[in-house]
Amino acid sequence: MLLQIFLGGLLLSSLAEEHARADDKQASAPDFQKDVLPIFEEKCLRCHGAKRRGGKLDMRTLEALLTGGDTGPAIKPGNAKKSLLIELIHYKEMPPKKEKNFVTPAELELLRRWIDAMPGKP
Repeated sequence: MLLQIFLGGLLLSSLAEEHARADDKQASAPDFQKDVLPIFEEKCLRCHGAKRRGGKLDMRTLEALLTGGDTGPAIKPGNAKKSLLIELIHYKEMPPKKEKNFVTPAELELLRRWIDAMPGKP
């Protein structure tokens, strides 16, 4: 009986810790409007916004990023490594070299954290 109580307590403790980690992940996740959109406004929306939509991609809303453009969704929620947006920025294919307004390593890391924190399959 004591063993069952101990194991039950251990299980509850483990579940509570997992829940706390999930809450921390959500709390520390970058916010689209506050953190991500300003990067897009400075580096991307000139070609992927209201007036122009290179590759038919609109980057002004999360919904538009999930819909994507000619090559499919720009992001894969919960998996930055499989998100085309991250790949193109990482390999400096976007923004185009002629733009001279590259995404900084800190901004790229923020975008990765934002995508990884989204609900989705890793």
